Amino acid sequence: MDGLVEPGVGELHVSAGRRARAVTLLSGGAPDPPVCMQTYLGLFLEPRRREALAAVYGEMLGGAGERELSFEELVEAQFDAWERAWSVLQRPPAWMPTRFGPTRAAGGTRIMLREGRVLSQAPGGEPVDVIDAPKGSTTDVWDRRSDVASRDPDRIAPVEDAAAHRQSGTLELPRRAVERWGDEYLVYGSVGAAYWSAYSALGFAGLMETMRSGPELLAEIIANRTRTLCGRLDLLAEAGVECIFTEECLSSSDLISEEDYLRFSLPAARELLQHARDLGLRTVYYCCGGVEDRLEHLAELPADVLAFEESKKGFEIDLGQVRRAIGDDRSLLGNIDATLLRDGSEETIRRAVRAQFDAAGPLLATSLGSPVTLDTEPWRIDAMVAATEQVQRG
Repeated sequence: MDGLVEPGVGELHVSAGRRARAVTLLSGGAPDPPVCMQTYLGLFLEPRRREALAAVYGEMLGGAGERELSFEELVEAQFDAWERAWSVLQRPPAWMPTRFGPTRAAGGTRIMLREGRVLSQAPGGEPVDVIDAPKGSTTDVWDRRSDVASRDPDRIAPVEDAAAHRQSGTLELPRRAVERWGDEYLVYGSVGAAYWSAYSALGFAGLMETMRSGPELLAEIIANRTRTLCGRLDLLAEAGVECIFTEECLSSSDLISEEDYLRFSLPAARELLQHARDLGLRTVYYCCGGVEDRLEHLAELPADVLAFEESKKGFEIDLGQVRRAIGDDRSLLGNIDATLLRDGSEETIRRAVRAQFDAAGPLLATSLGSPVTLDTEPWRIDAMVAATEQVQRG
């Protein structure tokens, strides 16, 4: 740790209002002092969450070799593990991610200790190591073009049954997250935009090829994904979640043309964001990649906050240019370079935070343009939060 000063009494008072200040930014106001709303902290904290869950299960075993858990015990274990992982941050950002939880069918999961490892076994499944369990959500999908041969959008991307989701019990986790942490943090859920989520159905090669070989089919797949995602927003709103983070990938100027962007990406994003607005949800829309010919279109989206990647991969994203293009009344998330946070001194982090506000003005919350790298020391996130809260102190 590079000399980070522990917050004093006055600073703790400031931090107590972090949720209200985040809401101010999402409502189009400039919070005083500013807030940090770092994205993708669930990814950064996932290894710690798994380690914490193994520890929680170990405590629940209490020396026994194995034990069966009820659905309620599973949800509470998830809560406890997340709280322990989150506690590594001494000065947390203003918002906290949540996600859909286990289903009631997971009740009866067995936890066990084998040769020093904590395992869990869902009903009908095989035992898995809690720490080294598969990370399916991070698996790249290159090619699923074989599925395109059916030409059936309902087979390639079936519409999810929201009612079944509701009945399954998956809302318990986000509902309890709001109850437990909603007074201190803005608890938010995440959904991928419809065009981007078509990637999981087609793979990268399939998505790009279908754009040419079957544009009508791709449009139908995106329409199905939009219906599924709107249903998920309904569920999150029902659980009490107040804010949605939506990411859009593979639609940037370095990958597809403006014409394709206007046909496939933008209309679906607009529909999803408008549905969130109609539900009373606040929204942060993250556009990954180059935005050279996208800014005027992004400015028209019904999103409360726009967020961008940092400059890299041959494109440049300057917050000053973004601000001039979209106007003075739209809130932004910052795009500090992830490697700067990982490697920089406290003074370097302070200068980077200050530079972002100099470029974008007060309607800004600090964040990296990409997820925090897993080898970043947690105190550096604390340092970014502290630097943010000091921006308007002279």
